[in-house]
Amino acid sequence: MDFDILILGSVELRSNGHRDPLGSAKERLVLAALAIDAGQPVTLDALAHHLWDDDPPAKPRVSLHAYAARIRRRLRGPDGRDHLIQHTHTYTLDVEPERVDYHRFQHLAAQARALTDSGDDERALALLNEADATWRGDALAGLNGWWAESTRAALGEQHLAATLNRIDIDMRRGHFAELVAELTTLVERHPTDETLVGHLMVASYGCGRQADALRVYEAARRRLRDELGADPGESLTRLYQLILRHTPVDDLFTGRRPMAARPVPNNLPSHAELVGREQEMALLHSPSSEGGVVALQAISGMGGVGKSLLALHAARRLGKHFPDAQLMLDLRAHSPGAEPLTPEAALAALLRILGVPASGIPQGLEELSSLWRTMLSTRRALIILDDAAGPEQVRPLLPGSSPSLIIITSRRRLSGLPGIRSIVLDVLPVEDATALFVRLVGAERANDPHDVAMIVRLCGQLPLALELAAGRLVSRPSWTTAHLIQRLSRGEGRLSEFRDSYEEIARTFEMSYVALTVEQQSAFRALSLHLSQEFGLHAATALTGLPLHETERILETLLDSHLLQEPAPDRFRFHDLLGEYALTLARTEDTADQRDRSIARLVDFYVHAADRADRLIYPLRHRLDIRHAADPSPLPRWSSAQEAKGWLAAERTALVTAERHARANGRPRTAARLAHALAGFLDGEGYWTEAERMHRHAVEHWRASGESRPEARALIDLSGTLAHSARYPQAVESAQQALTLASDTGDIAAEAEAIHLLGVIHWHQGQLEAALERQHTVLELRRALGDRFQIARSQNNLGITHLYLGHHTSSRKCFEDALKGFREVGDSQEESRVLNNMSDLFLALGDRDSALRTLQRSLDISMANGSRWDQAVIQLTFASALEVPGDLDQALDLYRQALFSFRQLGDRRNECLALIGIATAFAAAARNNEAVVHYRGALDLANTIGAAHEQALAMRCLGIAEVGLGNLRSGTAHLEAAAALATQIHDPEEKRKSLDALEQLREKQRLTTPNKSY
Repeated sequence: MDFDILILGSVELRSNGHRDPLGSAKERLVLAALAIDAGQPVTLDALAHHLWDDDPPAKPRVSLHAYAARIRRRLRGPDGRDHLIQHTHTYTLDVEPERVDYHRFQHLAAQARALTDSGDDERALALLNEADATWRGDALAGLNGWWAESTRAALGEQHLAATLNRIDIDMRRGHFAELVAELTTLVERHPTDETLVGHLMVASYGCGRQADALRVYEAARRRLRDELGADPGESLTRLYQLILRHTPVDDLFTGRRPMAARPVPNNLPSHAELVGREQEMALLHSPSSEGGVVALQAISGMGGVGKSLLALHAARRLGKHFPDAQLMLDLRAHSPGAEPLTPEAALAALLRILGVPASGIPQGLEELSSLWRTMLSTRRALIILDDAAGPEQVRPLLPGSSPSLIIITSRRRLSGLPGIRSIVLDVLPVEDATALFVRLVGAERANDPHDVAMIVRLCGQLPLALELAAGRLVSRPSWTTAHLIQRLSRGEGRLSEFRDSYEEIARTFEMSYVALTVEQQSAFRALSLHLSQEFGLHAATALTGLPLHETERILETLLDSHLLQEPAPDRFRFHDLLGEYALTLARTEDTADQRDRSIARLVDFYVHAADRADRLIYPLRHRLDIRHAADPSPLPRWSSAQEAKGWLAAERTALVTAERHARANGRPRTAARLAHALAGFLDGEGYWTEAERMHRHAVEHWRASGESRPEARALIDLSGTLAHSARYPQAVESAQQALTLASDTGDIAAEAEAIHLLGVIHWHQGQLEAALERQHTVLELRRALGDRFQIARSQNNLGITHLYLGHHTSSRKCFEDALKGFREVGDSQEESRVLNNMSDLFLALGDRDSALRTLQRSLDISMANGSRWDQAVIQLTFASALEVPGDLDQALDLYRQALFSFRQLGDRRNECLALIGIATAFAAAARNNEAVVHYRGALDLANTIGAAHEQALAMRCLGIAEVGLGNLRSGTAHLEAAAALATQIHDPEEKRKSLDALEQLREKQRLTTPNKSY
């Protein structure tokens, strides 16, 4: 069934090209509320509030279910798929966001903002026009009520923001006359919006109507004074004065293009509504004694008392005061099956969320803390550090002097942290606990106040226990509150190992557990043995040892019983207390042998699944020939390499923990195999610390067992990781060890790969003659093996090395041979890479037309089949082939897009080249100040990673730009250093260019220095 849900105008459903206006206004409102949160659960209480404000009918849920049933029927297609999913207390509209016009609009507007920030106005304008076309009038037209009106206003603000973005672009393009009418209408609707008033003034002035522009200002000034008792702001007043002085219209734009804006990081999860806690919320909102926002709050209390929920509600209310980031990080002090995060791991995770690429994250705790404090020094961010183990874990995460707010939750009272203000969270007061239970089960089920009071007492007034008890009652329509009391009153509970503070909820856990079948109980215990916070269906199947469909059925039962959570589709986790409870049961009711077999099945599953994913993502990678017996449990079926990579990313923590568990529990061979299977993924995604540790242990195992062939492969994995993290000396050492072992054992393929890796490292270090020698050796070895793909790979690398050495004829021959080889084996991605390299050769020969034609062919192939990295490399080369200053804007756009991609991918060497490219474009346009800034950034990065060729290139170009600014001394010093480095690394082309620049500078000095006679 093909359908679209429309809310940007009247609320409609369009299916198979036909318009369905739906039934009543309430039905349209329910669909709109679900569509805005498409893919996310919406609570019944929230829906009821949306529909009836604070005056619901006697049985609101009955009406809600009726509206939902009608919507479900309308959305159900011929395949019978149900697009409206009901869980306890929630409905979820299970549709792709693109089916909702609001989400399409948001996506298009966000894309346009990104293009505007990178300077691509033309493409941004096209997207903004497409986004504007999704609007058919006022959002939620015809719907009344507080929620509809407030949502309509909020959506209207988003529409206005996108409109202003479009107007900004049109004004930069000089389309003033076309904008006057539209801006006049917008100012009439928003008469006190000074941004709109300013735009109308500029548009009027830009089409020769100065008097109209001044009248617009006077009208706004009078309105602001009459209605608000205020004067226009400084920016609008300055604009008025500039127009009054007949300033050229181009000079009215301060910074013609805005600074690139990053999307605001926000990973706060959705959460339930908060009941009670008004006093605690007031403390979180109150100012400090010095005024302003309290920088550090700590919420402590026992597990299940609602610390995280309180923190999330505070974040939602305070979010508008912290526009730069809203983050949450689970420090995992009490996560079953997982170790608490180290401060290093926590800081790395926080920096990744803030957008720092993997390659930009330092290794040491001091360096991590320093970078974190620097990034928060000017940001107004709100950060929740959830489930902290203690002050030692948290102290390095504090931002120092920052306008940010940190909220920490912990089961322990935190002391010894500077500037902390603590809130101790107790169980809910009886009134609030009662209100929570009634809200969860509905007034019709909680109609006996005496029974409700007894249930609240038996649950210890603990929110988690109340939620579990309510879930049991709601899931059993035949139960009464009296029957629930009887269940809660049974036995002494099974949590004898738990501290006294948990005894209140033992009966609640026991009641939910004993309601399960024996098979479900066994699975519940087995799942607690998982090796990370979250797990998927296939990992759960490995733990239970049951068929896939039976495990899936049991997971659904555990979800319905509130014994398991589903934080994302097909991803499962325990609440930490429930996880401890399940693990306690596993340790008391299952034998050690049963537990060991479950974990062994899980580890074996991860080895097999990781190996299969690796072969799908990196089909031509040199690898150990791991022979598997029959798969120990069902493996995921991925339709593409991207899906396989997504699975590895989701399971990364568990995979790394599985390797460590296998190694610590007498299975080092399994750990080494898993390390090898993960090598490509961990290296490619920048998880170098984890990868290095795993590969070093693998090397130790294979060496101890006397197996030289796999040891050589492990050393190659280790060398590749060290090289990608720019630790070249250590990478060379590992590659040389691998080469020795491969030669001794006659493993020619491994020998060739080790030499290939050494050649690449030499090239990165600017040791071009050594790189050339290595690549020639690799080519001969691969020719002996007859592997056409690997032969072409060597020919491509030889072509690059010859190019940098200035051997243009040899370079072209190698590239042509590589092209032929890749075409023979049908590898279009490698063909695209060779074409990109050939364009560099054409540019070096001065044949710009051939370079551009070759680049276009390369780009066409890459857009169809290539990766983001391939496309960024081609963008980099394309930009360098353009003529500047004539094509300056296009070149900068391409360079900036490539730079953004390389930073996201963690490719530091190409990031350096992109910075050099941007600087060179500015230098060609005689904008030497901007060029110097970018050259210095490139030089710093090249120095950091030890990329010698890029160091010499950046120093030479920096010297020339400094000379252009009149800084002759520093310019000369950089040129001389560039020539010396180029000599040292045997880079004749770079040496020649540096010496030529020095000679030109000295000649200029001779001509400008007057002769003196005595």
